[in-house]
Amino acid sequence: MEPRAVTYLTHAQISAAKSNDLGAVEAVIRETESLVRNLAVFYAGSSDKYGNELVEDLAQVGRVTVWESLSKFEGAAPGAFMLFIRKALHTAMSECRRRETSPGVSARAAKDFEEALTRASGDPYDAERIAASDAMGDRKMSPEHAYAARLSWLGLDYLDRSAANEGGEPLTLADKIERESGVPAELITPADIASHRRTMIRTQVHRVLGLLSERQRHVLKAGFGVSPVPQYRPGADDDELAADMGCTRYQVQQARTKGSRRFGELYRAGARAW
Repeated sequence: MEPRAVTYLTHAQISAAKSNDLGAVEAVIRETESLVRNLAVFYAGSSDKYGNELVEDLAQVGRVTVWESLSKFEGAAPGAFMLFIRKALHTAMSECRRRETSPGVSARAAKDFEEALTRASGDPYDAERIAASDAMGDRKMSPEHAYAARLSWLGLDYLDRSAANEGGEPLTLADKIERESGVPAELITPADIASHRRTMIRTQVHRVLGLLSERQRHVLKAGFGVSPVPQYRPGADDDELAADMGCTRYQVQQARTKGSRRFGELYRAGARAW
């Protein structure tokens, strides 16, 4: 995928900055300042507990990261350089935020929670349970540690983590949200991520329901009162539901059992797309 970052830097300026030319370095810092500030605001989040002080700390980390990245970048193409810078900023700022807001969660624990999250098909609450279970082997966390890891992860979803795509094209979460919401990656906020997650979950639920048989779909909707089906209490109202559907109580119960199992299988498989 072609880099989509827009920059007014030239090949000559990037080459000169890599050679420590002061004017060129200043030009790079100036051109990346907007990106640094936007990401600093994003990674600081909306919590009043940290406020502008964390934004400034993150911005300073970002400027240092830009300067340090000059010696690490190979080549001089402006678009590729800005993409390289953006990824470096995500890494540096996410680590800085973790140190400031979740001092009890180590980098190792964060990686372990990501592993639990993969096993949980993207569900952070199920991942918390898995992280504290024997399924993690020698990386098993205490319940308190798993809880802290979940809070840290929910505070900010990593924009540069991989996100599956139906076409097989490798995408980051930032790429996916930008493509589906129209919000430029560098301007994505926690609210955008939360909104995107809610939309994807709602879409996935309806998509999975559509893959079930008509009877299974109707019974599952009835259990939750999903429009346009009125709510029936599972078990207690099965006779009434069966009468309304023109089938037997046994058929309602069979549809619920098989439909629930099938729904779970399909939903977990589809959750990997987010």
